[in-house]
This record gives sequence, C-alpha cells and structure tokens, in this order.
Amino acid sequence: MLELKQTQKLQAILTPQLQQAIKLLQMSQLELIEAIEQELKENPMLEVAEEKPTEEESESKETEFQSEAEDTTIDKDDMEEFLERYSPSDDFREREEKESINYENIIKKTSDLRDYLRWQAGLFDFSINERLIAEWIIENINDNGYLAYTLDEISKVSGYKTNELEDVLKKIQRFDPAGVGVRDLKECILIQYEIKQEELKREADPIFLDIVKNYFSMLQENNFKALAKKSGYPIEKIKEVFEEIKTFDPKPGRNFSDEQAPYIIPDVYVVKTEDGFEVILNEEDIPELQLNRYYIALNFDKKTNGETKKYIKNKIKQAEWFIKSLKQRQKTLYLVAKSIVEHQLPFFEKGIKFLKPLNLKDIAEKLNIHESTVSRITTNKYMSTPHGIYEMKFFFPSGINKDQGDMLSTNVVMDLIKELIENEDKHIPLTDDEIVAILKKEKGINIARRTVAKYRDMLNIASSRMRKTD
Repeated sequence: MLELKQTQKLQAILTPQLQQAIKLLQMSQLELIEAIEQELKENPMLEVAEEKPTEEESESKETEFQSEAEDTTIDKDDMEEFLERYSPSDDFREREEKESINYENIIKKTSDLRDYLRWQAGLFDFSINERLIAEWIIENINDNGYLAYTLDEISKVSGYKTNELEDVLKKIQRFDPAGVGVRDLKECILIQYEIKQEELKREADPIFLDIVKNYFSMLQENNFKALAKKSGYPIEKIKEVFEEIKTFDPKPGRNFSDEQAPYIIPDVYVVKTEDGFEVILNEEDIPELQLNRYYIALNFDKKTNGETKKYIKNKIKQAEWFIKSLKQRQKTLYLVAKSIVEHQLPFFEKGIKFLKPLNLKDIAEKLNIHESTVSRITTNKYMSTPHGIYEMKFFFPSGINKDQGDMLSTNVVMDLIKELIENEDKHIPLTDDEIVAILKKEKGINIARRTVAKYRDMLNIASSRMRKTD
C-alpha cells in the first residue's frame, strides 16, 4: 500500500561561499596568489589597495572624489558607513615591512613517500590494529610506489594474517598519489582508472577493464592486431584504451624523490628576538584588497537603474566574502603557527632532539576550532625556523612512551638511534637488541627491537653485521 510520509532531517550543506573559504585555507602560497589574481579578473568590485599616498596626493584624490560625488545623487553617510566596514583597523595585526628574503638560501626539508603516506594514515579512520598494519605495509612500499614484498612475505615477518594485510592495503591504495601500494603495473593502471571514474562520477568502461585485465601483456607489446583478433574488439577501440592508459602514472611514487632540492617560499617565519620567538606571516606577494569606490558610489547613486544595482550588490557581496575569507585564512594560519611554536618551544630553542609529540586535536582545542581546519591550514604550508625550513605537518609527530609516563617524538628516537650508531665501535657495532637496552637504561625509552630495526631501515642504516669492519 502506497503511503505519503513527511519527515524532517538536518543536513549540512556547504554554500559556495563556505566552499571558497575552505579552499583558501588549504591553498599553498602560490595557489593563493593565483586565486586572488583570478578573483580580481572576475569581480570588478575588487581592486588592489594602493600604497599609502602622500599628503598632496590625498588632497588631490579627495577633491576628485568630491567632484565625482557632486555629479551623482549619493547618500554620503550610507557610503561612508559601507566603506568603514573594511577599514584596516579591524585586522588582527598590521602588515610589517621587512627585508626581502633570499630564497636561494632556503632549501626544503623534504619528506619522502613513506612519510607522506604515514601522515595520511594518521588522518584516516583506522583502528589501532589497522594503523599498525598500515605501518608495516607503508614501510614495504618502494620509492616508485610499489609494494616491494608480497603480502605472504610481510605476513610471515609481521605476524598479521594475509587477509588483514589485504584489507588495509586496499585502503592505502586510495591514498594520494593514486595507485600507490600496488603490486604490478596492471594493478597500478586499474586503480588509477577506478579512482578517476569515481572522481568524474562515470561508470567504468567494461571494454577498458577487460582489455587491461585479460590482454595487458599484448597491449604492452603494442600488438594491436593480435589483440583485436583474440578479443574481438576493433583496433580503434584498442587504440583508445591505449591512449587513456598513457595518461596514468606508471610510477606514482617517483614525484617524491629527493634527487633535487627545490627552492620553496615559506608561508611563515619564526624569528628569535630578545623577547622570545616571533611569528611573522609571509605576505610579500599577497596583495591587500579593497572594494572599488567607483562601483560603491554607483550602487548608492539614486540614478542607477535597478538591474545594474542588483548586479553591483551581488558582486559586492562576493567581494566582501572573499576579503573576509582571505583575512580569516591569514588569521588562522598565524594563530596555528603561533600555537605550534608555543607547544614545540624546546625544538625552536634547542633543535630536533627536543621535538615533542603533537596532534591536530591539541591545536584545535586550544584555538577552539575544528580539527579539520587545523589539517587544512597546515597542508602545503612551510615554516622557516632557526633550524631550517619544515613542512608545518612536520611539527605533528607521533610519540613513544618513556618510563616517566611522558611521550617522546619518533623523530627524536630516530635521531638518538642515528647518534648511537655514528659513535659506535665500528669493529664491534651495536646490535638492535643492544640499542634497545641503551635507550632503556640511559633515556628511559621503552622500544621494541623490531621498532629499532624499522627506524634503522628508515634512516638507510645497515644491520650490525653489515656495518662491521675488520
């Protein structure tokens, strides 16, 4: 029996303005500049604020403005109140004049593919057990993004069942870059194709899937005629599949290679002063925006027709929101950076050995903002410190327990292991068990031998047997 029912439900809907604000949060410095330039092109109500004029120029502009006002019928009180809404006094801090930075002296503190995957795993909704499995899988992914060992081999070493490893691997293969953690080129192509279709909200082409799954070796040999004869598909379709395959990356991890040291522009500078550490945003190339006075005057002019006023008001509203979102982004970046400095003060004073465990939730709760906001504002952002330039997500390391009950950053533990090995007797190098004992006795750090071996591999340090010299 058919029946009509009326139900109520709450559903969060992101408005275009809110979507824009979220996008601005996660943009890098260069992306932000491009977004501002694009907005300036599309919205005539926006303009770049001019440099502060001299007294003579101010008087000249005031006379010019008054002359324009006399030619139009404008409610001046309304207009002055409108312009006052975006006065610089409302800003959370003033822009500071500073010397230009020599970017050639700045080199990015790189993080490899496994660091990037580990960071994503930390944000993913894994259970504790799945997070440990993810660590085993990530550690066995090579620089090209392929799984270096079979799941059976990883299962024997890790103690986890193959089906448990398979379940977590499928989730990691959806991480960025697309196709990471695959076992062969065929799987790499198929996963990238599936992700692409999902993003485009399109149904997968069954012919594409059939050719890649069942005739991939013939496709690699460019043997289209034999493939067409065996599969029954026309050569034109096979060539179409081949062309699409060429758009995918056969080595999804290679873009994370450390072969080059690219120049980067920091988003934040942390400078040591007499009063401690000061956080300064890099706003050198970010223009200060304001509303265009001409169009505001036109909006308040009683002679302006209704259709034109409607257009102007809509564009002014968009411009207002963009300026507000831009200021909010900068304010959030400043406050998050400042909170990081406050939490990681020992690092800024003494160096990497004093980096403490920190998670996004700690900063979010301190600033009373959502955890996702902290995640977005620290994505693709770099901080210049007295010890070099680091990605802002670098300051959110996981931790290892000490005897005293406090936590120690994994970065610090890895640095201690490296130091112990550098100072060891090369004729009788330290075994992993001996390193465990030393860390326990001298530093109060509880760590398993397996973890020492893992960190040693991450540091590209050979085993004690390989390090031994006669």
